[in-house]
Amino acid sequence: MDERTRNSKQIVARMVDALNDHVIEGQEEFWHEDMHWYGPAGIGAKMSLKAFQDEHQRPFLHAFPDKVAHDQVQIAEGDYVASFGYQEATHAGDYLGIPATGKKVKVRYMDFWRVEDGKLKENWVMIDLLDFLEQLDVDVEALLADAMKYRRGSAETRSAREEAS
Repeated sequence: MDERTRNSKQIVARMVDALNDHVIEGQEEFWHEDMHWYGPAGIGAKMSLKAFQDEHQRPFLHAFPDKVAHDQVQIAEGDYVASFGYQEATHAGDYLGIPATGKKVKVRYMDFWRVEDGKLKENWVMIDLLDFLEQLDVDVEALLADAMKYRRGSAETRSAREEAS
């Protein structure tokens, strides 16, 4: 393994260890000053470390105070590192509008990082949100069915208004 790849893996490993220790302050050690974190729909992108901390880390740790991540596979090449794994946690606080359930969850994820100047510049995160929501007893299929009924109803209402004009 070349030195650049080794350094990239090391910065990711140190940052993941800090996240598993629930470190929020002091993450500047790992993240580039112009970092970008791209989360899944519903969580969104964070274009600064402060936004990442305030809009993702703190709310997530409030809702899942015992969370710990386990990388199962990691692949690295030069400035890029990719991991697949899961987080184990207990849903102890509100998250994404879902009240605390007390349920233990296993959240599957994939992370892709790009390192620049020895720090994490970009992080793309994919989370299996459907499985996660199902573990919290959210009936995604029913929610989608209701949303589609609403959309169809709205379209029919618009069409009827247009015909009447």
